[in-house]
Amino acid sequence: MADVELKCPSCGKSTTGSEFVTDDALQCRTCSAKLSRPAPKTEEKPRHKVTRRTYEDTEESKVVAAGQAAEAKALFERALAADPSSVGAHLGLGRAYYALGEYARARIEFETVLQYDNLPNDLRGQTEIYDRAAADYAAGRIWRPFYYAETGIGNYRQNTSSSTAIFGGAGNYDTFLPIRVGGGWNRSMTERHSFNGTLDYRFRSYDDSDRRNDSDLRWNVNVSRPVDDDRLRMGMRGRTSYRGDGQYRNDWGVFADYRIGLGENDQVTIGGEVRERRYPRGPLRSRTRDIAELTGSWTHSLANGRTSLTLAGQLTQEWATQDRPDGDASMWGVNGGIDHSFSDALDGFFWWSYINESYDDERPDFTTDPNLLQVRNDDVWNFGGGLVWGFGSGWSVRPTIEYNWEDSNVAALAYSSTEMWITVRKSF
Repeated sequence: MADVELKCPSCGKSTTGSEFVTDDALQCRTCSAKLSRPAPKTEEKPRHKVTRRTYEDTEESKVVAAGQAAEAKALFERALAADPSSVGAHLGLGRAYYALGEYARARIEFETVLQYDNLPNDLRGQTEIYDRAAADYAAGRIWRPFYYAETGIGNYRQNTSSSTAIFGGAGNYDTFLPIRVGGGWNRSMTERHSFNGTLDYRFRSYDDSDRRNDSDLRWNVNVSRPVDDDRLRMGMRGRTSYRGDGQYRNDWGVFADYRIGLGENDQVTIGGEVRERRYPRGPLRSRTRDIAELTGSWTHSLANGRTSLTLAGQLTQEWATQDRPDGDASMWGVNGGIDHSFSDALDGFFWWSYINESYDDERPDFTTDPNLLQVRNDDVWNFGGGLVWGFGSGWSVRPTIEYNWEDSNVAALAYSSTEMWITVRKSF
Protein backbone atom coordinates (compact mmCIF):
# COMPACT_ATOMS: atom_id res chain seq x y z
CA MET A 1 0.00 0.00 0.00
CA ALA A 2 0.99 3.68 -0.44
CA ASP A 3 -0.40 7.11 0.42
CA VAL A 4 -3.31 8.05 -1.81
CA GLU A 5 -5.07 11.34 -2.50
CA LEU A 6 -8.81 11.18 -1.82
CA LYS A 7 -11.49 13.66 -2.95
CA CYS A 8 -14.33 14.41 -0.53
CA PRO A 9 -17.75 13.80 -2.06
CA SER A 10 -19.33 16.43 0.31
CA CYS A 11 -17.11 19.51 0.04
CA GLY A 12 -14.99 18.60 -2.93
CA LYS A 13 -11.67 19.19 -1.11
CA SER A 14 -8.75 16.77 -1.49
CA THR A 15 -7.23 14.89 1.45
CA THR A 16 -4.15 12.67 1.50
CA GLY A 17 -4.76 9.34 3.23
CA SER A 18 -1.82 7.55 4.83
CA GLU A 19 -1.17 3.95 3.98
CA PHE A 20 -1.15 3.21 7.75
CA VAL A 21 -4.63 4.67 8.50
CA THR A 22 -7.43 2.11 8.63
CA ASP A 23 -10.43 2.51 6.37
CA ASP A 24 -12.70 3.34 9.36
CA ALA A 25 -10.48 6.28 10.38
CA LEU A 26 -10.35 7.95 6.97
CA GLN A 27 -12.15 11.35 7.02
CA CYS A 28 -12.05 14.74 5.28
CA ARG A 29 -9.80 17.25 7.06
CA THR A 30 -12.08 20.13 5.99
CA CYS A 31 -15.64 18.89 6.74
CA SER A 32 -14.89 15.66 8.63
CA ALA A 33 -16.97 13.57 6.15
CA LYS A 34 -16.12 9.89 6.01
CA LEU A 35 -13.93 8.87 3.07
CA SER A 36 -13.28 5.51 1.46
CA ARG A 37 -10.28 4.17 -0.36
CA PRO A 38 -10.78 3.41 -4.11
CA ALA A 39 -10.97 -0.23 -5.08
CA PRO A 40 -7.59 -1.64 -6.12
CA LYS A 41 -6.99 -1.77 -9.85
CA THR A 42 -6.76 -5.19 -11.39
CA GLU A 43 -4.58 -5.82 -14.39
CA GLU A 44 -6.79 -6.57 -17.39
CA LYS A 45 -5.75 -9.73 -19.16
CA PRO A 46 -5.30 -9.42 -22.92
CA ARG A 47 -8.26 -10.74 -24.85
CA HIS A 48 -7.71 -13.39 -27.46
CA LYS A 49 -9.52 -12.80 -30.73
CA VAL A 50 -11.94 -15.63 -31.37
CA THR A 51 -11.94 -16.78 -34.98
CA ARG A 52 -13.21 -19.89 -36.69
CA ARG A 53 -10.62 -22.45 -37.67
CA THR A 54 -10.08 -21.73 -41.33
CA TYR A 55 -9.68 -24.56 -43.81
CA GLU A 56 -6.20 -23.48 -44.86
CA ASP A 57 -4.98 -23.75 -41.24
CA THR A 58 -6.26 -27.28 -40.65
CA GLU A 59 -4.22 -30.45 -40.44
CA GLU A 60 -6.42 -31.95 -43.15
CA SER A 61 -5.62 -29.23 -45.71
CA LYS A 62 -1.90 -29.58 -45.06
CA VAL A 63 -2.16 -33.31 -45.75
CA VAL A 64 -3.92 -32.58 -49.08
CA ALA A 65 -1.21 -30.05 -49.95
CA ALA A 66 1.42 -32.70 -49.20
CA GLY A 67 -0.19 -35.05 -51.74
CA GLN A 68 -1.37 -37.62 -49.19
CA ALA A 69 -4.90 -37.99 -50.56
CA ALA A 70 -5.89 -41.21 -48.77
CA GLU A 71 -4.86 -39.82 -45.37
CA ALA A 72 -6.64 -36.53 -46.13
CA LYS A 73 -9.83 -38.39 -47.05
CA ALA A 74 -9.92 -40.09 -43.64
CA LEU A 75 -9.24 -36.81 -41.83
CA PHE A 76 -11.96 -34.90 -43.71
CA GLU A 77 -14.45 -37.68 -43.05
CA ARG A 78 -13.76 -37.31 -39.33
CA ALA A 79 -14.10 -33.53 -39.63
CA LEU A 80 -17.51 -33.93 -41.30
CA ALA A 81 -18.64 -36.33 -38.56
CA ALA A 82 -18.01 -33.48 -36.10
CA ASP A 83 -19.49 -30.70 -38.31
CA PRO A 84 -21.58 -32.08 -41.21
CA SER A 85 -22.20 -28.61 -42.69
CA SER A 86 -18.55 -27.56 -42.82
CA VAL A 87 -17.83 -25.94 -46.19
CA GLY A 88 -14.09 -26.47 -45.86
CA ALA A 89 -14.43 -30.14 -44.94
CA HIS A 90 -16.76 -30.90 -47.87
CA LEU A 91 -14.47 -29.12 -50.33
CA GLY A 92 -11.44 -30.80 -48.80
CA LEU A 93 -13.01 -34.25 -49.10
CA GLY A 94 -13.88 -33.47 -52.72
CA ARG A 95 -10.24 -32.54 -53.35
CA ALA A 96 -9.11 -35.80 -51.78
CA TYR A 97 -11.43 -37.79 -54.09
CA TYR A 98 -10.17 -35.77 -57.06
CA ALA A 99 -6.54 -36.46 -56.17
CA LEU A 100 -7.38 -40.18 -55.94
CA GLY A 101 -8.89 -40.11 -59.44
CA GLU A 102 -12.40 -40.82 -58.09
CA TYR A 103 -13.97 -38.05 -60.15
CA ALA A 104 -17.62 -39.14 -59.80
CA ARG A 105 -17.37 -39.13 -56.00
CA ALA A 106 -15.49 -35.83 -56.11
CA ARG A 107 -18.30 -34.15 -58.06
CA ILE A 108 -20.94 -35.44 -55.63
CA GLU A 109 -18.94 -34.05 -52.70
CA PHE A 110 -18.18 -30.70 -54.36
CA GLU A 111 -21.84 -30.22 -55.21
CA THR A 112 -22.71 -30.42 -51.53
CA VAL A 113 -21.33 -26.86 -51.39
CA LEU A 114 -21.78 -25.34 -54.86
CA GLN A 115 -22.93 -26.15 -58.37
CA TYR A 116 -22.11 -24.40 -61.63
CA ASP A 117 -24.24 -24.37 -64.78
CA ASN A 118 -22.83 -24.75 -68.31
CA LEU A 119 -19.92 -27.00 -67.35
CA PRO A 120 -18.14 -29.15 -69.98
CA ASN A 121 -19.70 -32.53 -70.80
CA ASP A 122 -16.90 -34.65 -69.36
CA LEU A 123 -16.67 -35.69 -65.73
CA ARG A 124 -13.00 -34.89 -65.27
CA GLY A 125 -13.40 -31.43 -66.81
CA GLN A 126 -16.26 -30.66 -64.41
CA THR A 127 -14.40 -31.80 -61.31
CA GLU A 128 -11.25 -29.97 -62.40
CA ILE A 129 -13.19 -26.69 -62.23
CA TYR A 130 -14.61 -27.57 -58.81
CA ASP A 131 -11.18 -28.64 -57.55
CA ARG A 132 -9.71 -25.30 -58.60
CA ALA A 133 -12.42 -23.43 -56.65
CA ALA A 134 -11.73 -25.62 -53.61
CA ALA A 135 -7.99 -24.95 -53.87
CA ASP A 136 -8.64 -21.19 -54.02
CA TYR A 137 -10.86 -21.53 -50.94
CA ALA A 138 -8.03 -23.35 -49.16
CA ALA A 139 -5.65 -20.53 -50.08
CA GLY A 140 -8.01 -17.98 -48.51
CA ARG A 141 -8.93 -16.21 -51.76
CA ILE A 142 -12.21 -14.28 -51.55
CA TRP A 143 -13.10 -14.53 -55.24
CA ARG A 144 -12.57 -17.91 -56.88
CA PRO A 145 -12.99 -17.56 -60.68
CA PHE A 146 -12.51 -19.87 -63.65
CA TYR A 147 -12.42 -19.19 -67.41
CA TYR A 148 -12.38 -21.15 -70.65
CA ALA A 149 -12.23 -20.73 -74.43
CA GLU A 150 -13.03 -23.31 -77.09
CA THR A 151 -13.07 -23.43 -80.88
CA GLY A 152 -12.74 -25.88 -83.77
CA ILE A 153 -14.66 -27.02 -86.83
CA GLY A 154 -17.92 -28.91 -87.38
CA ASN A 155 -20.44 -30.20 -89.90
CA TYR A 156 -24.24 -29.97 -89.90
CA ARG A 157 -26.49 -32.30 -91.89
CA GLN A 158 -30.27 -32.09 -92.25
CA ASN A 159 -31.70 -35.61 -92.32
CA THR A 160 -34.72 -36.93 -94.19
CA SER A 161 -38.07 -36.32 -92.43
CA SER A 162 -41.70 -35.72 -93.32
CA SER A 163 -41.00 -31.99 -93.56
CA THR A 164 -38.19 -32.48 -96.11
CA ALA A 165 -40.65 -34.50 -98.19
CA ILE A 166 -42.72 -31.30 -98.34
CA PHE A 167 -40.09 -28.56 -98.48
CA GLY A 168 -36.95 -30.43 -99.61
CA GLY A 169 -33.51 -29.97 -98.08
CA ALA A 170 -32.76 -33.54 -97.01
CA GLY A 171 -29.09 -34.39 -97.16
CA ASN A 172 -27.88 -30.78 -97.09
CA TYR A 173 -24.45 -30.40 -95.50
CA ASP A 174 -23.01 -27.25 -94.00
CA THR A 175 -19.61 -26.66 -92.38
CA PHE A 176 -19.56 -24.41 -89.35
CA LEU A 177 -17.06 -22.72 -87.04
CA PRO A 178 -17.97 -23.15 -83.33
CA ILE A 179 -16.71 -20.70 -80.70
CA ARG A 180 -17.41 -20.90 -76.98
CA VAL A 181 -16.04 -18.65 -74.22
CA GLY A 182 -17.10 -18.08 -70.63
CA GLY A 183 -16.35 -18.52 -67.00
CA GLY A 184 -17.73 -18.38 -63.51
CA TRP A 185 -17.00 -17.57 -59.90
CA ASN A 186 -17.59 -18.60 -56.31
CA ARG A 187 -17.42 -16.26 -53.32
CA SER A 188 -18.02 -16.91 -49.63
CA MET A 189 -20.75 -14.70 -48.14
CA THR A 190 -20.78 -16.22 -44.65
CA GLU A 191 -19.17 -19.28 -43.11
CA ARG A 192 -21.89 -21.41 -44.76
CA HIS A 193 -23.28 -19.40 -47.67
CA SER A 194 -21.61 -18.82 -51.04
CA PHE A 195 -22.41 -16.64 -54.05
CA ASN A 196 -21.94 -18.40 -57.39
CA GLY A 197 -22.34 -17.43 -61.01
CA THR A 198 -21.56 -18.44 -64.60
CA LEU A 199 -21.53 -16.70 -67.97
CA ASP A 200 -21.39 -18.78 -71.16
CA TYR A 201 -21.36 -17.51 -74.78
CA ARG A 202 -21.70 -19.84 -77.79
CA PHE A 203 -21.46 -18.88 -81.45
CA ARG A 204 -21.64 -20.78 -84.75
CA SER A 205 -20.75 -19.32 -88.10
CA TYR A 206 -22.11 -21.39 -91.03
CA ASP A 207 -20.62 -21.47 -94.51
CA ASP A 208 -24.07 -21.34 -96.13
CA SER A 209 -25.04 -17.67 -96.32
CA ASP A 210 -28.72 -18.65 -96.46
CA ARG A 211 -28.50 -20.21 -93.00
CA ARG A 212 -28.54 -17.88 -89.99
CA ASN A 213 -25.60 -18.02 -87.62
CA ASP A 214 -26.25 -19.10 -84.04
CA SER A 215 -25.49 -16.81 -81.10
CA ASP A 216 -26.40 -17.76 -77.55
CA LEU A 217 -25.55 -16.13 -74.19
CA ARG A 218 -26.43 -17.97 -70.95
CA TRP A 219 -26.06 -16.63 -67.42
CA ASN A 220 -26.72 -17.83 -63.88
CA VAL A 221 -26.36 -16.26 -60.42
CA ASN A 222 -27.26 -18.13 -57.23
CA VAL A 223 -26.67 -18.47 -53.50
CA SER A 224 -26.02 -21.92 -52.01
CA ARG A 225 -25.29 -23.45 -48.64
CA PRO A 226 -24.71 -26.97 -47.31
CA VAL A 227 -27.27 -28.47 -44.93
CA ASP A 228 -25.31 -31.33 -43.38
CA ASP A 229 -24.81 -33.69 -46.37
CA ASP A 230 -27.46 -31.86 -48.43
CA ARG A 231 -27.42 -28.52 -50.25
CA LEU A 232 -29.91 -25.70 -50.87
CA ARG A 233 -29.51 -23.41 -53.88
CA MET A 234 -31.64 -20.45 -55.08
CA GLY A 235 -31.04 -17.95 -57.84
CA MET A 236 -31.84 -16.48 -61.25
CA ARG A 237 -30.77 -17.54 -64.72
CA GLY A 238 -31.43 -16.54 -68.29
CA ARG A 239 -30.54 -16.85 -71.94
CA THR A 240 -30.42 -14.54 -74.96
CA SER A 241 -30.55 -16.26 -78.38
CA TYR A 242 -30.30 -14.82 -81.89
CA ARG A 243 -33.30 -15.82 -84.04
CA GLY A 244 -32.30 -14.21 -87.35
CA ASP A 245 -33.15 -10.90 -89.04
CA GLY A 246 -31.72 -8.96 -86.11
CA GLN A 247 -34.18 -10.48 -83.61
CA TYR A 248 -33.33 -12.01 -80.23
CA ARG A 249 -35.24 -14.28 -77.87
CA ASN A 250 -34.84 -13.56 -74.16
CA ASP A 251 -35.40 -16.07 -71.34
CA TRP A 252 -35.16 -15.25 -67.66
CA GLY A 253 -36.49 -16.83 -64.50
CA VAL A 254 -36.01 -17.78 -60.86
CA PHE A 255 -35.16 -21.27 -59.66
CA ALA A 256 -34.40 -23.30 -56.56
CA ASP A 257 -33.17 -26.82 -56.00
CA TYR A 258 -32.43 -29.06 -53.06
CA ARG A 259 -29.72 -31.67 -53.36
CA ILE A 260 -29.86 -34.70 -51.03
CA GLY A 261 -26.63 -36.55 -50.34
CA LEU A 262 -27.00 -40.31 -49.96
CA GLY A 263 -23.43 -41.26 -49.16
CA GLU A 264 -20.29 -41.04 -51.25
CA ASN A 265 -21.87 -42.70 -54.31
CA ASP A 266 -25.33 -41.14 -54.68
CA GLN A 267 -27.15 -37.83 -54.77
CA VAL A 268 -30.73 -36.84 -55.60
CA THR A 269 -31.67 -33.31 -56.68
CA ILE A 270 -35.20 -31.86 -56.77
CA GLY A 271 -35.75 -28.48 -58.39
CA GLY A 272 -38.28 -26.00 -59.69
CA GLU A 273 -38.19 -22.98 -61.99
CA VAL A 274 -40.56 -20.26 -63.22
CA ARG A 275 -39.42 -18.30 -66.27
CA GLU A 276 -40.56 -16.18 -69.18
CA ARG A 277 -39.56 -16.78 -72.80
CA ARG A 278 -40.02 -13.46 -74.61
CA TYR A 279 -39.78 -13.00 -78.36
CA PRO A 280 -39.35 -9.56 -79.97
CA ARG A 281 -42.18 -7.75 -81.66
CA GLY A 282 -42.70 -9.02 -85.17
CA PRO A 283 -43.49 -12.38 -86.77
CA LEU A 284 -42.13 -14.40 -83.81
CA ARG A 285 -43.96 -12.46 -81.08
CA SER A 286 -46.76 -15.04 -80.78
CA ARG A 287 -44.26 -17.60 -79.45
CA THR A 288 -43.84 -15.65 -76.19
CA ARG A 289 -44.87 -17.75 -73.19
CA ASP A 290 -44.58 -18.30 -69.44
CA ILE A 291 -43.12 -21.59 -68.23
CA ALA A 292 -43.18 -23.54 -64.95
CA GLU A 293 -41.00 -26.62 -64.57
CA LEU A 294 -40.31 -29.31 -61.97
CA THR A 295 -37.19 -31.46 -62.27
CA GLY A 296 -35.65 -34.39 -60.46
CA SER A 297 -32.40 -36.29 -60.97
CA TRP A 298 -30.38 -39.13 -59.49
CA THR A 299 -26.61 -39.38 -59.89
CA HIS A 300 -24.71 -42.55 -59.04
CA SER A 301 -20.97 -43.16 -58.85
CA LEU A 302 -19.67 -46.58 -59.84
CA ALA A 303 -16.44 -48.30 -60.93
CA ASN A 304 -14.70 -46.98 -57.80
CA GLY A 305 -15.55 -43.39 -58.63
CA ARG A 306 -14.40 -43.48 -62.27
CA THR A 307 -17.90 -43.63 -63.78
CA SER A 308 -20.92 -41.38 -63.26
CA LEU A 309 -24.49 -42.37 -64.20
CA THR A 310 -27.35 -39.83 -64.19
CA LEU A 311 -31.09 -40.35 -64.73
CA ALA A 312 -33.51 -37.40 -64.64
CA GLY A 313 -37.05 -36.33 -65.43
CA GLN A 314 -39.11 -33.18 -65.86
CA LEU A 315 -42.69 -31.90 -65.90
CA THR A 316 -43.32 -28.64 -67.74
CA GLN A 317 -46.33 -26.39 -68.28
CA GLU A 318 -46.37 -23.55 -70.82
CA TRP A 319 -48.91 -20.72 -70.99
CA ALA A 320 -49.11 -18.92 -74.33
CA THR A 321 -49.37 -15.20 -73.56
CA GLN A 322 -49.37 -13.82 -77.13
CA ASP A 323 -51.94 -16.02 -78.91
CA ARG A 324 -49.61 -18.80 -80.05
CA PRO A 325 -51.40 -20.90 -82.72
CA ASP A 326 -50.89 -24.09 -80.68
CA GLY A 327 -52.13 -22.54 -77.43
CA ASP A 328 -50.84 -23.75 -74.08
CA ALA A 329 -48.75 -26.92 -73.76
CA SER A 330 -48.04 -29.68 -71.26
CA MET A 331 -44.77 -31.56 -71.46
CA TRP A 332 -42.94 -34.36 -69.76
CA GLY A 333 -39.52 -35.80 -70.38
CA VAL A 334 -36.74 -38.08 -69.25
CA ASN A 335 -33.01 -37.86 -69.85
CA GLY A 336 -29.77 -39.39 -68.74
CA GLY A 337 -26.07 -39.68 -69.28
CA ILE A 338 -23.05 -41.78 -68.50
CA ASP A 339 -19.42 -40.70 -68.27
CA HIS A 340 -16.31 -42.78 -67.73
CA SER A 341 -12.75 -41.69 -67.07
CA PHE A 342 -10.51 -44.24 -68.77
CA SER A 343 -7.46 -42.48 -67.37
CA ASP A 344 -6.45 -39.09 -66.03
CA ALA A 345 -6.11 -37.91 -69.64
CA LEU A 346 -8.95 -39.72 -71.50
CA ASP A 347 -12.69 -39.42 -70.83
CA GLY A 348 -15.77 -40.65 -72.70
CA PHE A 349 -19.38 -39.46 -72.34
CA PHE A 350 -22.85 -40.18 -73.75
CA TRP A 351 -26.17 -38.45 -73.16
CA TRP A 352 -29.79 -38.84 -74.31
CA SER A 353 -33.14 -37.13 -73.78
CA TYR A 354 -36.80 -37.55 -74.71
CA ILE A 355 -39.60 -34.96 -74.38
CA ASN A 356 -43.27 -35.30 -75.25
CA GLU A 357 -44.98 -31.99 -76.08
CA SER A 358 -48.79 -31.92 -76.05
CA TYR A 359 -50.52 -28.70 -77.17
CA ASP A 360 -54.04 -27.55 -76.42
CA ASP A 361 -55.35 -25.92 -79.61
CA GLU A 362 -55.85 -27.06 -83.19
CA ARG A 363 -53.46 -25.57 -85.75
CA PRO A 364 -55.44 -23.36 -88.14
CA ASP A 365 -52.44 -22.31 -90.27
CA PHE A 366 -51.71 -25.57 -92.16
CA THR A 367 -55.13 -26.31 -93.65
CA THR A 368 -58.47 -24.59 -94.29
CA ASP A 369 -60.37 -27.88 -94.09
CA PRO A 370 -61.95 -28.15 -90.60
CA ASN A 371 -61.89 -31.94 -90.91
CA LEU A 372 -58.09 -31.90 -91.16
CA LEU A 373 -57.38 -29.62 -88.19
CA GLN A 374 -55.11 -31.30 -85.64
CA VAL A 375 -53.98 -30.69 -82.08
CA ARG A 376 -50.20 -30.79 -82.30
CA ASN A 377 -48.26 -33.50 -80.47
CA ASP A 378 -44.45 -33.79 -80.76
CA ASP A 379 -41.89 -36.36 -79.68
CA VAL A 380 -38.38 -34.93 -79.40
CA TRP A 381 -35.32 -37.19 -79.14
CA ASN A 382 -31.71 -36.17 -78.65
CA PHE A 383 -28.59 -38.37 -78.48
CA GLY A 384 -24.94 -37.43 -78.26
CA GLY A 385 -21.53 -38.50 -77.14
CA GLY A 386 -17.85 -37.85 -77.43
CA LEU A 387 -14.33 -38.20 -76.14
CA VAL A 388 -12.06 -35.79 -74.29
CA TRP A 389 -8.29 -36.08 -74.41
CA GLY A 390 -6.45 -33.81 -72.00
CA PHE A 391 -2.92 -32.65 -72.67
CA GLY A 392 -0.70 -29.94 -71.26
CA SER A 393 -1.97 -27.57 -68.60
CA GLY A 394 -5.71 -27.02 -69.08
CA TRP A 395 -5.76 -28.08 -72.76
CA SER A 396 -8.09 -30.71 -74.22
CA VAL A 397 -9.32 -32.01 -77.60
CA ARG A 398 -13.06 -32.82 -77.84
CA PRO A 399 -14.61 -34.73 -80.78
CA THR A 400 -18.42 -34.85 -80.38
CA ILE A 401 -21.43 -36.13 -82.35
CA GLU A 402 -25.13 -35.27 -81.80
CA TYR A 403 -28.32 -36.62 -83.38
CA ASN A 404 -31.67 -34.78 -83.14
CA TRP A 405 -35.06 -36.11 -84.15
CA GLU A 406 -38.36 -34.29 -83.72
CA ASP A 407 -41.42 -36.26 -84.84
CA SER A 408 -44.79 -34.49 -85.07
CA ASN A 409 -48.33 -35.36 -86.10
CA VAL A 410 -48.14 -32.13 -88.13
CA ALA A 411 -45.88 -33.33 -90.94
CA ALA A 412 -44.51 -29.90 -91.78
CA LEU A 413 -43.06 -29.55 -88.26
CA ALA A 414 -40.95 -32.74 -88.22
CA TYR A 415 -37.20 -32.27 -88.13
CA SER A 416 -33.98 -34.29 -87.92
CA SER A 417 -30.28 -33.42 -88.00
CA THR A 418 -26.84 -34.89 -87.36
CA GLU A 419 -24.01 -32.68 -86.15
CA MET A 420 -20.34 -33.50 -85.69
CA TRP A 421 -17.57 -31.25 -84.45
CA ILE A 422 -14.10 -31.31 -82.98
CA THR A 423 -12.85 -28.51 -80.74
CA VAL A 424 -9.81 -27.55 -78.71
CA ARG A 425 -10.52 -26.14 -75.25
CA LYS A 426 -8.30 -24.17 -72.90
CA SER A 427 -9.26 -23.83 -69.22
CA PHE A 428 -7.76 -21.04 -67.13
